[in-house]
Amino acid sequence: MSNQSPHPQNDSPNWLDDYEDLANDQLGNGSSCQQIHPIVETWFSKLMDGDPPESRDSVIQAISCLATEVLYSSPENLIEPIIKDIGEDELAIWIEQILLIGRSFEIALQKGELDDL
Repeated sequence: MSNQSPHPQNDSPNWLDDYEDLANDQLGNGSSCQQIHPIVETWFSKLMDGDPPESRDSVIQAISCLATEVLYSSPENLIEPIIKDIGEDELAIWIEQILLIGRSFEIALQKGELDDL
């Protein structure tokens, strides 16, 4: 049995490939993203029109720390040009917002708000 991934090695996170393959298998014809995107887009628009889910202070602090870790572990050739344009603080805030959106997405999935997927 081979330990090699069925997907070519590149800079993308390979662990997501299995999920995409599973979604494509389950959804049948057409791209899974084409079928799911309108549902996610609607959810995202509602999220952006409102407030993120309430969080304990410790969760907010943890997300902020994680954003810093993501920033400092990102490839320099990717991060440096962005920092030159917007600054390190603004980039860290943007990463934090992405993490908050991910957290909100997970909460919505757990609550069944995206059961149409």
